[in-house]
Order: sequence, then structure tokens, then C-alpha cells
Amino acid sequence: MIIEMVIMSEDYVRKTVKINEDLWNKFQKKIEEEYGTTYKHTSEEIEKALENYITEDVYDAEITKTKINNLNDEKKKLKKDYDTLKDSLDKKENEYENLNNEFERLNNENEDNKKLISQQEKNILEHENENKLLKSDIERANEDLSKRENDIKKLEKEIEDQKNRIYKLTNDNKVLEDRYRQQVDETNKQVQENTKIKNKREHAQERLNKTQDELNDTLKRLEKYSYAIGQVQNMSFIDRLLNRLPEEIKQLKAGGEEKKEEVKID
Repeated sequence: MIIEMVIMSEDYVRKTVKINEDLWNKFQKKIEEEYGTTYKHTSEEIEKALENYITEDVYDAEITKTKINNLNDEKKKLKKDYDTLKDSLDKKENEYENLNNEFERLNNENEDNKKLISQQEKNILEHENENKLLKSDIERANEDLSKRENDIKKLEKEIEDQKNRIYKLTNDNKVLEDRYRQQVDETNKQVQENTKIKNKREHAQERLNKTQDELNDTLKRLEKYSYAIGQVQNMSFIDRLLNRLPEEIKQLKAGGEEKKEEVKID
């Protein structure tokens, strides 16, 4: 593909060169993506490419310095992120431990309440049976009253005593029933509270796992950048000057650095 280019500088120079068409199209596309238009920017980018070609050694050395500075900045940022995530993890671990202790306490309290309810139910059943026996005694006493005229006073007193006992047992039974209902209500509340605590604990565990994954990922990235910086710092001056970077450095991208493509002119 034959391209006639005008190189913009203090003086205008018009040149016709032969450029690979696919390479030229990629060059135009990159300019449009960066500036939104190729107008004026095509000549500017060609000038930059020519200047970079002329000052290649100095430029590459500056690029290496820039990469080192960027990698150091990225390392500091990752270290700060790591410290922040670690503090967050410690807080969430404490929160999880507190929730777990609270859950255990409520669970033990709930077991005690269940035992108390069971004992109260047993007591109520015993009083009910005793009431039935007492009522049976009263009925038998009433049946024998007509037959035991001589024992009327004694039976009347016994009946009165039995009535008082029934009254007391009835009141006691009512109190026990009220306590039973109250205990059932309290137990239901405890069950609901336990469910809430359990949900909070599960949610805290999920957030803890997510934070742990983020922390592990940050540590891996920090290890990569630390290793890369160590490789660069161990390079000789000649390797730095000629931009002979290790493969590990070439595979990394410093934050905010854009990859620049070269233009080949035949």
C-alpha cells in the first residue's frame, strides 16, 4: 500500500512511502480509539515514532525507569490494600467468634428451658391425676353420706378439707398453666432468636470466606510484583539500557501504562 504522508514539524516535508496495508489499518484504528479521530493525529503519531526511533536507547532507558517506578507504586498500593484487608479480616473473625459464642449460650439456655418445660408438664399431669383422685374421693364420700349418719360431721369436715385442697390445687394448677404458657412463649422467642443468630453467623461466614479469597488474591499479586521488582533491580546497567527485560517483567503491566505499537516502514 502506497501512502503519501505529510510530517508536521517546523517545516513541512511531503514523503511517499510503502507501508503494509494491514499494519496501516491497525495504526489508524488505534489512533481513532485513543483520540476519536485521525485528523491531525496521524502526522503527530508518526513524528513521535520517528523521534522514538532516533532516540531509542535513551527512550528505552526512560521506559525502564518508568516501569520500575510504576511497579514500586503498584507494590505500595498492594501493600496498603493487603493491610486494609487484613484488618477487615481480623474484625470479621472477632465478630464471627462473638456470634458463635452467643449462639452456644442461647443453645444451652434453650436446652435448660426444654428440661424445665418437661418437668412442669410432668407436674401438671401429676396434679391433674391427683385432682381426679380427689374428685373420685368426694363422689364416694357423698354416696356414703346417707349411709353414715353418725359420721356426718366427720365427713363434712373431710369434705371441707378436700374442697379447700381442691381449691388450692386448682389455683396452683392455674398458676402452673400460666407459667407453662409463658414458658412456651419464651421458648418460641428463643427459637426465633436462635434462628436469627444462626443466619447472622452463616452470613458472617460467607463474608469471611469472601474476604479471605480477596486477601489470598492480593498476596499472590504482591508476590508477583515483588519478584518482578527484584528481577529489575538485579539487572545490569547494559541490560537496562538495552531494555533486556526478563520475561516476567514483559508479562506484567504497570498501572495506567498503555502498550505502544511500532510502525514499520519499508
